[in-house]
Amino acid sequence: MTQPLRKVSHVSGQMTLDAMVAPDANQNMPVAVDVVMIDNKKTLAELSTFTAHAWFDKRTDYLRMHPNALHVSSWEWIPGQQLASIKISQTAAANGILLFANYSTAGDHNAVLPRSGTVHIEFGPKDFKILSNPN
Repeated sequence: MTQPLRKVSHVSGQMTLDAMVAPDANQNMPVAVDVVMIDNKKTLAELSTFTAHAWFDKRTDYLRMHPNALHVSSWEWIPGQQLASIKISQTAAANGILLFANYSTAGDHNAVLPRSGTVHIEFGPKDFKILSNPN
């Protein structure tokens, strides 16, 4: 039995990230942020259990072990930095999308993101929060 082909509209989705970085974000230190698109269900299940600290600690190894299953967009933002909307394309083809923020405070500092639509995130002093999500 042959598998049905994916429709072009399915793989061409786009997510927009509208981020605000508070003047005292990450206790007045830069915050590294990774958005990870994951194409493999087993790897998605594994990475979904990671805290941001674990992700940033093991990121190089995971990218080397899964070069075709992980697609990472990375930034480092300073407190109070003004950001334009960030468009991340071809997100609908991923099995899942995770966000990791490398805060200096204790906590998970991770989130599951939608595969399309606009996500508003505020990076604050000790953690980030998602202000709104598409339905």
